[in-house]
Parts: sequence; structure tokens; C-alpha cells
Amino acid sequence: MSYFKNFPTIDYDVNGDGMTQTVTDILNRLAIRQSVRDNSALFSKVDVMDWDTPESLSYEIYGYSEYHWVIMMMNKCYDRYYEWPMSQRNLQRYVIDKYADPNGIHHYEISQSSGNTTKKIKVELADEPTATPITNIEYETEENDKRKQILVLDPGFLGTFLGDWRTVLSNQRIKYTVIL
Repeated sequence: MSYFKNFPTIDYDVNGDGMTQTVTDILNRLAIRQSVRDNSALFSKVDVMDWDTPESLSYEIYGYSEYHWVIMMMNKCYDRYYEWPMSQRNLQRYVIDKYADPNGIHHYEISQSSGNTTKKIKVELADEPTATPITNIEYETEENDKRKQILVLDPGFLGTFLGDWRTVLSNQRIKYTVIL
């Protein structure tokens, strides 16, 4: 099932000349309820490997690569290039393109002084004698690593999810709906 296959269509004047074409209404948005995302019986946690793509995981889990959008939606991942975990090679390129000096200081961190002292607090200036410098590459690597553990809908619930998806889209009169 293609992501846009069940989206409603509208007549749209593409060129402003009074001639309309039937196009897919891509302005519809659906989201998964947070209470559903928090239900651990529906999902499993998967660690994304360097070579994994949404399509390869979809094929591995659901038997079809075309359900990659389900994985993306479950993880609130809307940009496959910057919100999906990057491979080490792509991460290196990204950091080189983003920063003039990949090894430059991004920020400093200090340990929290009370409670959970293993928690780090981000500070902009090294005005604390115990502040540890965090480089741009270290920062981006940590951010990328946070995205590596994703939620995957249990294959047993995929049919129900897809049915709900179709039903909501076919009855939708508003532009944003929360499903499941």
C-alpha cells in the first residue's frame, strides 16, 4: 500500500488558467496517538544498524518494503535524510558540510551537582572549572545515536493499522487526524 494511495483527491488549477487537474490532496496529516505509541504490547524496539533504511527494515519486518512509511510515522520521522539515523559515512559528510571545523567546540557540559550526578547539563561557556568541551562531531554523533533505537509496529497489528488508515482517510473532512 503506497502512502498516498488512499489519500483523497481534489480538483486543482495547477497553472491558474481555469483548467483543473485531479491531484492527490497531500495536505492531509495523520498521526499516531501518544497513548498508542506508549503501548508496549503493540511495538517492539529495534536498533537501527548502519546499513538499515526504512525500506530494508520494512521488508525485514513486514515482508514488503512499501510499508516503510509506517515505520517512519511510528517514530515521528518525517525527513528520511536528517531524522532517520545516518550511516557513519553520511554522518561524517553531514558534519563536514554543516561545520567549518568539525572538531571545533559545540558546547560545554558539566555534571549535575545534585540528584542524578551522571546526568550532563549543557552550558554555552566554559565558566565552570569542571566543564568538558563537546566537539561538533561528538555532538552530532550523540544526536544521531539517540535516533538509532526506534519503535516498530508488531506485524500482527499491521493489517488493523492499515485498515484504520484507509477508513480515516476516506472519511476525513479535516486536515489533521490522530489514528489508532
